[in-house]
Amino acid sequence: MGDMGGVGDVREVREVPQEAARTPLTAEEELRSRSVFATEIGAQLARQGWAVFPAHTPEERIRLFAVARIIEQRLGCRVEAVPQDIVSMRFTVVGAAHGVGPAAGAAGQLTD
Repeated sequence: MGDMGGVGDVREVREVPQEAARTPLTAEEELRSRSVFATEIGAQLARQGWAVFPAHTPEERIRLFAVARIIEQRLGCRVEAVPQDIVSMRFTVVGAAHGVGPAAGAAGQLTD
């Protein structure tokens, strides 16, 4: 094959830094949604020790990392939140026995 004018050149590709992700929710709406997600995910963690929750955008993943911290405070033990695939996050109770107790799903305990 002949020279294709640099088409075959290998160049380093880097991500372009972007401004912090912005959520379309107000601060109050964000707090309420995090609390609801923490209650729902926490209840599932209490039942089975793990949960999977959808996260289709970077903003949703950021929100769910914050939700893991809320659940940690409610449970009093570490909760790991990791991407399971490109559309969901997996939550796991780390270092605790299965059936972590009702505090995981209790609402209204945190204003984070």
